[in-house]
Amino acid sequence: MSWFVKMLLLASFAMMMLIIVSIAIIIIFGARYTGINVQLSAIALQNILIFMAPVFILALICQSSEKRPIAQTMWMTKAPSFKSIVMVILVYIVALPAMNWVVDWNEGLHLPHELRAVESFLRDMEDTAQGMTSDLLLTKTWGGMLVRVLLVGLLTGLGEEIFFRAGLLGSMHFGRVKRHLAVWTVAVIFSGIHMQFFGFVPRLLLGAWFGYVMLWGGEVWTPIIAHSINNSLVVVFTFLANNHYIENNIIETLGIPEKGQQPLLAIASMIATALVIWLFMRKKKTTES
Repeated sequence: MSWFVKMLLLASFAMMMLIIVSIAIIIIFGARYTGINVQLSAIALQNILIFMAPVFILALICQSSEKRPIAQTMWMTKAPSFKSIVMVILVYIVALPAMNWVVDWNEGLHLPHELRAVESFLRDMEDTAQGMTSDLLLTKTWGGMLVRVLLVGLLTGLGEEIFFRAGLLGSMHFGRVKRHLAVWTVAVIFSGIHMQFFGFVPRLLLGAWFGYVMLWGGEVWTPIIAHSINNSLVVVFTFLANNHYIENNIIETLGIPEKGQQPLLAIASMIATALVIWLFMRKKKTTES
């Protein structure tokens, strides 16, 4: 079975599961109910059924047709190394100012004047998505925050990495598609499926980073950890800011320069990020040789 057929199967399974999840939500909550319980339930079902289940089904097919173990298809034969976990945590810390600057830059992009109607439409979509996210993360209790860490942080990190990295990227990798082409193709799909043009570039970079981490380590657990850390910290800092435990959401503003200033912290962050990745990759190659 070619990698392209596998990706089509994954997309088909995901669409089937989307229909099932939509019907289940309507049956349980009703067609017009849009409360927070619907959003939380949809996140849980989305990650379990739409993202994880299709990859597991594909792994069953590969076990039968290619004699490949299920864990191998799902990139779960190896445990994450301590060094890999330390690397993704360090990269997250040092890259935060640079990523915030990229987010701010991407949000400030404008299309040519001739496409102002398209830009207005895209910004309306962006505002709607951000409003839904803000409503989803809005809670006044620590228990509510922990529920969101579990669903938005950990479960979403698990589900999206299994689908996009283990499923899509893994299929291309086993199909001998060139590494960089595979990583960036899946990163484009990963970012594009969120349907947020003014957040496309930072998600593209995150998707590529998660992809390289999986291929370098030979397992999906490390990108799952990296993705979960990213999402969970957004949930936690949003909760702290919304409930005035901190002045503002520091995690989203660090590295963004004041108007008229140069993004010096973001530039230093980019250099430090490249240095950290280079040091770990160099050490990994030395160990392997």
